Amino acid sequence: IIIVGASTMGQCIGRLFASHGWAVHAVDPTEAAREGFVVTVTGATASADLDGAGQADLALECVPEDLSLKQQVLAFLEAAVPEGAPILSNTSGLTLEEMSKGMRHPERAVITHFFNPGDVIPAVEVVAAKDAPEGLCEQVMTLLRGLERRPVRLDHAPPGFVANRIQHAIMRECLHLVDQGVASPAEIDEIVQWSVGVRMALSGPFRQRDLNGLGTHLSIAEYLYPDLCDRHDPSATLADLVRRGHLGKRSGKGFYDWPEGGDAEAGAKDEALRRVIALARDSAD
Repeated sequence: IIIVGASTMGQCIGRLFASHGWAVHAVDPTEAAREGFVVTVTGATASADLDGAGQADLALECVPEDLSLKQQVLAFLEAAVPEGAPILSNTSGLTLEEMSKGMRHPERAVITHFFNPGDVIPAVEVVAAKDAPEGLCEQVMTLLRGLERRPVRLDHAPPGFVANRIQHAIMRECLHLVDQGVASPAEIDEIVQWSVGVRMALSGPFRQRDLNGLGTHLSIAEYLYPDLCDRHDPSATLADLVRRGHLGKRSGKGFYDWPEGGDAEAGAKDEALRRVIALARDSAD
């Protein structure tokens, strides 16, 4: 597999493929990203440009969410894999139609939206072109299942797909509560992690509503929905943090302070996620 984009998502997807016996080659113009990739992905190779990538059975782009860049990369990758092979995109919400405009055969493009860390989180959102060759999407779904992922095909893909729409709806309300002085970010984290969070690890929202009772949900919805945040612009709290350069872990400060050495914490969290996922699978079985 050729993976274009060797930063965080490229690395974790590279680890996933390598752990299942794939030879992995990364393409990234940034030397530090290439060095990080070959260190963290067993047996991987890397090059600075697509000309050095050679041929592969499969290609996947993980470049930043820049439409023109993704268009260029997807178009170039057509020559890097066998005719008819799927060309995958890890976009978080751009449309397949827009991204594949520069391709000779745009029907070959398939969105496979992994979640960070891609070698840990099982879910993958899959979107194929409406005129995709027969069997192409199922080929991708079978590939992902072989990587021990849990792919779900979306027949209609709105902006942000499913998970990001839900995640941003939750964060809009969390930020609204902060803006209103109801609770601090740390207090909201405590409440959500130890209520909704632990329940969602074992059942999705619709199954949980069935368990709680739909009559109760409707009664609460009737008085609560009118009071929920419905703003169409980002929170002032969030905008101010970004304006001041407080971008989260990567800058050392966001809603929390992040001292150096956080990589060890990230590794421990990944292992904890694996244990939670194993429990969820046992529960589902």
